[in-house]
Amino acid sequence: MAKANGINKKILAKKDVNFFAEFTANAARAARMLGYAVAVGVLVVVVVVAFIVAFIIRNTLIKGQIRDLENLLASPDYASLEKDAELLSEQLNEMTKYNYALSQMRKNVDLINAAPTDLPDVIAKCIPSDSYISDYRITSSALEMHGYTFTYYSPVDMVNMLNEKNVFTARPIIATERFDKVTETPIEEIIDGNSVDAINNYYTFTISGTLVSDVHISITRYQDNVEVMTTLGGIEIRDIKAGDPYSIEDISTYTYAGVTYTLTKIMVDGVQVEQGSFNSIVESNRFSDIANSDHDIKLYYSIATAEG
Repeated sequence: MAKANGINKKILAKKDVNFFAEFTANAARAARMLGYAVAVGVLVVVVVVAFIVAFIIRNTLIKGQIRDLENLLASPDYASLEKDAELLSEQLNEMTKYNYALSQMRKNVDLINAAPTDLPDVIAKCIPSDSYISDYRITSSALEMHGYTFTYYSPVDMVNMLNEKNVFTARPIIATERFDKVTETPIEEIIDGNSVDAINNYYTFTISGTLVSDVHISITRYQDNVEVMTTLGGIEIRDIKAGDPYSIEDISTYTYAGVTYTLTKIMVDGVQVEQGSFNSIVESNRFSDIANSDHDIKLYYSIATAEG
């Protein structure tokens, strides 16, 4: 019985030793974990404090910049800045109106073409030997002639000779008909009373056509959707040879006085370009046409927005 008690005491003592060893190891492990947790916590606190300090410093610097800017704006140099801006805006409007008025006067002058002075000599050299010109009228852009001929095709020959000298923009209109002695003045009375009645049949003709010359394309830009019509600069005049193509590039947007505008509509000789053609013009960023006559083109713009 005593032996049994001795064995039990040894076993119990051994268990106690193991328990205290395991307890000591767990305590050491817990102490290490606690140390790690404390270190991480301290690091987090340091980082948070650093961010707070940086924010406070940055906020202080921004407040200082704001204060300096307020002091600058309150200085005498900036006290009348708004009034100066309004004055400059008024001056710009006045200069724009003055520029537009000058360009309008220039347009009126440019649209007046002088009739070619050497054209009568050119016509005289191209009259066939069996034909006679009774009268003619020359303007800055057109020629009209009336005359008589003994051959039906002589007016055509005359036009061909004039075209070789680049007189007409396109083939002119030729009207030829047989001369009626009953209703018309006899041709012998027209040609200084000389008798030319050797041939009984002769013809009267009329030739009319457009002369080869420059046509004028005027381009004016306006601000759209405003109560008072406002021009964006003066009138641009382009002199283009009749029949040649021309184009207005970079038409979709326009910058004037530091402000960017977007195209809203186009008027050509008082007629608005229909929406389908307008969309194609905006997409290609150009307006193209043939200079067959003088054209007045008005481009309307509105101030560009963030969405635009």
